[in-house]
Amino acid sequence: MVKASDYLIALDDGHGLGTAGKRTPYIPSIGRQIQENEFNEKVTLFLKMELERCGFRTLLTAPTDADTPLQARTDAANSMGADALVSNHYNAFDGKFDGPGKDAEGHSLHVYFNDAKDRKLAESIAKYLKQGTKQVYRGIIEQNLHMTREFNGPAVLVENGFMDNEREALLMINEDFQRETAREQALGVCDFFGVSYVAAGNSGSIGSPPVSGGTSSGKVVGKRVESIYKGAEGLDFYSRPTFDDTYRAGILKYGYGFPTIVRKLKVEGADMYEVMNSRGYVFYVTASPKYVKVEGSGQQGGQASPPPATGGPIAIGEITIIGVANAAIIQDRPDRLTSKDLGTIRKGRTLPVTGSLIGKNSSSGYWEVVYNGRRAYVTGEFGRYKAY
Repeated sequence: MVKASDYLIALDDGHGLGTAGKRTPYIPSIGRQIQENEFNEKVTLFLKMELERCGFRTLLTAPTDADTPLQARTDAANSMGADALVSNHYNAFDGKFDGPGKDAEGHSLHVYFNDAKDRKLAESIAKYLKQGTKQVYRGIIEQNLHMTREFNGPAVLVENGFMDNEREALLMINEDFQRETAREQALGVCDFFGVSYVAAGNSGSIGSPPVSGGTSSGKVVGKRVESIYKGAEGLDFYSRPTFDDTYRAGILKYGYGFPTIVRKLKVEGADMYEVMNSRGYVFYVTASPKYVKVEGSGQQGGQASPPPATGGPIAIGEITIIGVANAAIIQDRPDRLTSKDLGTIRKGRTLPVTGSLIGKNSSSGYWEVVYNGRRAYVTGEFGRYKAY
């Protein structure tokens, strides 16, 4: 009898949260651009939930918000012996909104040339995608793409819509659409492997909630942890506080990590960190100093950590104020001529940044920043960006 737990599915969210160019044009109705990974990451994590509920084991090929190199993604999937790979993306045509009826639209599935298993997986998923939100079905397209070419098993890259079609761009941040897309992909994976789909009893939430019990260490809480393990197979992290491979959520390559430690726990006789990525999703990783280092703990290296996730805007990096005599003005909107001044920030100081946009009356655009827990704006030329 076929069991879902016999199969490991590699899940890939295309690009990183701050990858240059991978975003929509400015959308007036929401006052910002949407980064491609805002959709890719969410639908991939919803897909992870769907598949695990059905009994599959899953692996995240790009577990952090960084733009993980493509080779590292397929290496991770191949080294763990994944049985299939699904990579989520959002397409683009010319980078601008041309208006209703003029923009490219629709979803498509991309496979490697003459690969029968790739095509069968794509057909299984397409059957359900076509039954969901009304979109143009652009078919199954054979292309020479790294993710489908270099993965050893059946793989499909799904372009779930067009970022430069305003209607489809707004679907990117629609949670109902994200969940629907994940459910349709999960149904296709179940069909491909001949496994029964298990419907959700309730909506649930992405990632694992912090567990009760355990102890915290004030020496590490709020700091960044990153892998110092140089093995080719990478360092495992988990969706639950366990070292059981059933709950392996992904792999950290050397130098990659999580921006926030929630606390330190004793798990199965060993130390483990409960960690949070910059989107607020909780995972678990070993706390052994043989494998990880903590920023600011006296160990070398480390990167700046973003503020803990809240219900407000989510930072992807920070800007350092430059190019001013003393201080830059923080504004309530991306228009230096009509905005209200919210305050100032001195030269050399930093602010968390959630993105950038064109706005009005500035040739350098504007940084969208987090100021006192709300969105605010700083003129582009006055900030030097650093990704988390």
